[in-house]
This record gives sequence, C-alpha cells and structure tokens, in this order.
Amino acid sequence: MRSAIQLGLLGGAFAFTHDKVEHLHQQTILQDACPSGSKLVDGTCQLAAYDIFETDTSLHALRANLSHTTQTLDESRKAATQDPDFPWTFWPECFSTEKTSEPFCIFTDQSFAAGRGVSILTTKTFAYAMLDKPAFTHPNVLEGVNRYDNPPFVQHEFPGKGRGLVANTTLHRGQKIFSSTPILITDSDSFQLDESERLALLYRGVDGLPPATQAMFWGLMGHFDADPVEDRIATNNFDSVIDGIPQQVLFPEIAMLNHDCRPNAAYFFDQELLTHFVHAIRDIHPGEEITITYVDNEKDRATRMRKLEKNWGFKCACAACTSHAHLGAESDNRLYQITDLATRLDDWTPSSSATPEIAELLISLYQQERLDASLATAYKYAAETYSSFGKKWEAIKYARLSVEMSMLDKGFRDGDAAEMRKMSEEPEMTWSWNKRSASRGRGCGCGHSH
Repeated sequence: MRSAIQLGLLGGAFAFTHDKVEHLHQQTILQDACPSGSKLVDGTCQLAAYDIFETDTSLHALRANLSHTTQTLDESRKAATQDPDFPWTFWPECFSTEKTSEPFCIFTDQSFAAGRGVSILTTKTFAYAMLDKPAFTHPNVLEGVNRYDNPPFVQHEFPGKGRGLVANTTLHRGQKIFSSTPILITDSDSFQLDESERLALLYRGVDGLPPATQAMFWGLMGHFDADPVEDRIATNNFDSVIDGIPQQVLFPEIAMLNHDCRPNAAYFFDQELLTHFVHAIRDIHPGEEITITYVDNEKDRATRMRKLEKNWGFKCACAACTSHAHLGAESDNRLYQITDLATRLDDWTPSSSATPEIAELLISLYQQERLDASLATAYKYAAETYSSFGKKWEAIKYARLSVEMSMLDKGFRDGDAAEMRKMSEEPEMTWSWNKRSASRGRGCGCGHSH
C-alpha cells in the first residue's frame, strides 16, 4: 500500500548518523535560457517576484493533478528550522510502496555549492551518506566550480540542432572548459514509486531550488512528449554511479553541448566533489563548436545513429555519420579492427600474438578515427606492451600519454591513470615488465595482472 510519509514521523529517522554506506564580459551560458517571468541579472537568470507556475496555466494545472504532498514549502522550511543541526533546507517529503524497502524522499540543500543548491530524490540512507562527501563537508573544494563570469565560449544557435557553445579563444588540449555541480540527482530505483508520486517529489525538488537555479532548469529543452519535468530530466540527465548506486544527474550547463561522434571535448563526473568536468581533448580554435559524444563512439555508424535517435530523438548529422557510404564503411572497418587489435593486446597467455607493432597500429587507428579521448586506452596498451618486452623508455613515453588522457576522459581518481603513473616512474616494478620477453616469466609480479 502506498503512503505519503513525513520523514520525521518515522521513529527518529533523522537521528541516525552520517556513517557512509556501501560510492564579451562574455555572454552568459544561459542567457537565452531565461524563461518568461525572469530576466538576466549579473550573469544569472533571476525569477520575478511571482511564482514561475503562475505564468504557465498548463504547468499549474498539471502540478495540481499530482499526488499531494503533506506540507507546503513554507511549512516544510519552518519544520526544518526547528532543529538547528538539521542539514536540509526543507523537511523532506516521502513516498513508499510495497516494492520499496525504504521510503524515497526529496532532500534539498539551497546552500550547496555557494547557493546554487541541489535536490536529491533518494532514500535517507543514501542522502545522509552524501553529506560525508567533500563537496558538503569542505565547500572550499568547489572554488572555481560553477564560474562563468568570463567563459572561453559563447552561445550560438545552430540551424537544425538548437543552441550550442562556440569557442571564443584557443583552447589547448587539457584545458578546462567548465565545471559544474548537479542541481538534481535522481535515484534510478525511485521508478519503483507510483508515477504520480515520483513526479510529485521531482516537482517539489525543482520548486525547492533557489530561484536562479529553477530558471536554469526550466530553460532546458526537452525532446519527448512527456511531463515537463520528466522530459527535461530524460533529455538532459547523465547516468552516473555514486557510492555504487545508479543515479540520474542533471547539469544544466553540459546540456548546452551538442553531440559529435568525433568530439573535441571530454567529460567526467567526480563523485566525491559532485562535480562534472569538461576539458578540451585536442586544440579547439576560436569559432569552432565545442562538442562531446553522447554515446559509445567506438561503435559502428549504424549503431551510433540508432542509439542517438532512440535515446535523444535526433538523427546524427556529424561528419562521421554523414560521410559518403564508402568512407563510412572504411571507418566502420577501422573500428572493427580496433576491437580485434585490443583483444590481441589484452591476451597475456603464452600463445599471445601481441607485439609493439600491433600497439602502434592501434594508436594509429584511433588517431585516424579522431577518437581522441579513447587514446587513453590505446596508450595504456602500448605502455604495457613495451613494458612486457622490457623496453623501458617506450613504456614510460606511452604511460605518460595515457595518464594525461585518462584524467581528461575518466577523471583525476581513475584507476588506469594511477596504474600508468606508477609505470611512468618505474616500469621495472610493474606487473607487465618482461612478461613477453624471450625469457618469459621474469616480471617482478608487482601490482595486478590481467
């Protein structure tokens, strides 16, 4: 039986600890995204004095038809202030069903990230575990995040695909383009709730955000015939994992970046800082659009186009997908060969055919395909292969290259980056050293092996 729950009535629910559970000035980025009833003030969208829903009767009516929450926002805020140590801005609203082992609630902190705010739809166990992360415990770690006072890009309207970002200065490989914190985090398991109840919590989460952040949310575009909140989330969210739990994480800024199967920027989510980083993975020149990939761009053209249309509702028109059929087929053949070569290089049995020449060919194919971010993997294979033949300096060369690209594409805490960093310092002390040399088996056995 479903029930609406005030979390404070759950037998001291909030008394439990925070123990972690077992993972030009430039045009502002959202200048064109300010909805009706708001205006641009000091680089951010500020709502007018009236409620945003009062200007949109369809949203107002839809919201009224959702399952009713037990308190108004003002009442929830007042309840939250009764406890001076209460960490959330509003007293959470919750729903549960016979399918859920723990109620799902909406938790909002308007002070998060210097007042940008965040709403989290999840269980209280996960929500309180989040409070142990540096992003909450040491807010100074977010210094420089969400800063757009002088961005290296401007917005541009692209015919046929909408808004995008264009570089207004040279961005060199490795340069940060921007970094941002989420405004909405949704536990994937919350879909166990009745749809009207889940939507009621999401609306409450959006309503609880600071006015400028609400404006950013409503300025986002949707592509599906769905509820206005659901559509914006489904179109713009990123699937992530935090503390081992799948989450849908929404960042308004990265939603401004268009897709390209051969992008010039890469992104990753740091789950400890709760920050999405976007970096250039090759030099980007003024006037060039900044792009990311929405899909696994090592798949063949038909697979990429099918997934993009299904999940994002558009036919890919990037150069890789619109090239002549003969060029497209040759590109697909290179991708198939990349898979084959990676399999050969990952074979550490006595019968392995891996050689440094195969590793060099793999790098060449990635470069030819302009899969710049994926070079992290190719360089790693090359470093391990040269190491396995006792070639120290070649191993160091490619380990260094792999560390850089791994951090840009997978994050500063990435395991491959850490492993390659060790190899770049002393290849002889890594697990792969001399494993494929004439005198097999003389490797030091240090570290892990495949």
